[in-house]
Amino acid sequence: MHEIKTRFAPSPTGFLHLGGLRTALYNYLFAKQNSGEFILRIEDTDRARTVDGAEENIIETLKTFGLYFDKGPIRQSENLDRYRECTQELINKGAAYKDGDAVRFKMIKDGATVFEDIIRGEIKIENKLQEDFVILKSDGYPTYNLAHLVDDHDMAITHVIRGEEFISSMPKYAALHRAFDWEIPRYAHLPLLLDKNRAKLSKREGEMSVYDFLHKGYLKEAIINFVALLGWHPSKSDKELFSLEELTNEFRLEHVQKSGAIFDMTKLDWINREYIKRMPVETLFERVKEYGEKDQSFKIGGVEFNKERVLKILELEKPRLTTFSELPKIFFMFNVEPKYNPELLKWKKMTNAEINKSLEISNNIIESIDDANFTKEYLEKIFLEHAKEFKDRGELLWPFRAALSGKESSPGPFEISEILGKEESLRRVKKAIELLRG
Repeated sequence: MHEIKTRFAPSPTGFLHLGGLRTALYNYLFAKQNSGEFILRIEDTDRARTVDGAEENIIETLKTFGLYFDKGPIRQSENLDRYRECTQELINKGAAYKDGDAVRFKMIKDGATVFEDIIRGEIKIENKLQEDFVILKSDGYPTYNLAHLVDDHDMAITHVIRGEEFISSMPKYAALHRAFDWEIPRYAHLPLLLDKNRAKLSKREGEMSVYDFLHKGYLKEAIINFVALLGWHPSKSDKELFSLEELTNEFRLEHVQKSGAIFDMTKLDWINREYIKRMPVETLFERVKEYGEKDQSFKIGGVEFNKERVLKILELEKPRLTTFSELPKIFFMFNVEPKYNPELLKWKKMTNAEINKSLEISNNIIESIDDANFTKEYLEKIFLEHAKEFKDRGELLWPFRAALSGKESSPGPFEISEILGKEESLRRVKKAIELLRG
């Protein structure tokens, strides 16, 4: 038995996207659960399409998600002599020929190519539609068809795990292996990513980089979990949340589905919310702090929140929080006096006079509570006692909450008031009274 070796072999033609991360993850998981090697190879022979910073982004992204490679990065551009040597070998065997300044491989047109795919079983492709193809371009650089195959052989890659778009080219790869008299690796072709309507993922969605999702405030744990489920799920289990360690134990390449995988942002949002809910608030604070250091909107008006206040806000908001990108607006609510239409203060059919009376009572309650007792528990106790004086307790609590938040939807008034503190809560209630009076 050969030692299991897999490779992730992206081209540096753009930043790593979620489809690429899935390919890297599946290769990593398969190698690790078989005590094998996971190799990173940069396929950089298409010089015209190479993007500055792409290689660095690929490497950094893999490390961010804990997909550490055992070897690499190995760059194809540093192996040009080997590709030319292999090309000459094929010419000498009569399997390739010069076509101007390029070199083409002679394809057999008879019969069919049959191979066993780990995910899809036996696949048969007729050879009659195949054409001779370029293996070495006029600039002396190899094409993907030759370069990746030479590298896989030289690196002793045992399993090639990649997207299903390569299936149609398998006759070429099989023919090249026969021409070199090389052992062919095992193949597993992953399903396409589809949108919610089961159509091919649009270019805009498909090319969103992994870092775009990180910048939008998604947790790396949620992203890798979501990516793992794009075509795989453990059999006989409803489990949806997996750590990288759990994925290493439970992932099975043969259980990857053949049909397209639905790329559903709603699912990603749900997974992210679940991770945020389960995260201890101290840990959440550190992650938010790290995220906020890259996002200047976390500093409203040049004022930074102290840890105690942020911890209270996170404890309050984390049951409803989907991504960190929502936090600047939330922090804004606590740090900047809200602006809103006075109609927001109205509960059901209350008149302005009734709203004014309600806010005056809220003002008096707040003034009566000393700083030591200014907690959500005590505020709730006192306010609910006074609410009994109203036909509907919303007549007291709605104007109070709207005055504090300036929003149609927000956390409860007692939680908001405790975080704002007595002085700021009073200021906002008085401002609401002034606004109501015009």
